[in-house]
Amino acid sequence: MTPEALRDSKLPDALREVTARWSELHNVPAQVTSTGAAQPLRPEIEVALLRTAQEALANIAKHARASRVGVTLSYMGDVVTLDIRDDGIGFAYERFDDVPGEHGGFGLTAMRQRALALGGKLEIESEIDGGTAVCVSIPAIAMVAQASADDPLAPAPHHGPAPGTPSFA
Repeated sequence: MTPEALRDSKLPDALREVTARWSELHNVPAQVTSTGAAQPLRPEIEVALLRTAQEALANIAKHARASRVGVTLSYMGDVVTLDIRDDGIGFAYERFDDVPGEHGGFGLTAMRQRALALGGKLEIESEIDGGTAVCVSIPAIAMVAQASADDPLAPAPHHGPAPGTPSFA
């Protein structure tokens, strides 16, 4: 299911919208930056990146006591990365082994699983009183608008009704 923010917007705009709403709600300044040539990605990649941003922002609101947040979306050819960083209280990440338990951890696990399911990875850097950075990198698989006639792997064009479809000729 496509998130509301992605229905009518491209990913960079959707991230700006989600982050601006979060910033207003939590009264924490947040800046969104996009680098590289933006390209339309497969929907599941865009959804995973947006959901990761939402979860990271939720974690910041719940735990970080941050005074600033930065979100950076980077298109780097064959990889797209999303970095969410804050200047909050940080945490000892080595205590969390991505197994949800008494201290929570469901959000971090979900972010990692989303990235892995798409051939990507999630990295978290944090230190006590030093803030936290969440970085997700996913192969940038672009949307394919229409197969080229020169593409030998493109399916052959089909003309006429599907087999078994009644004809009205």
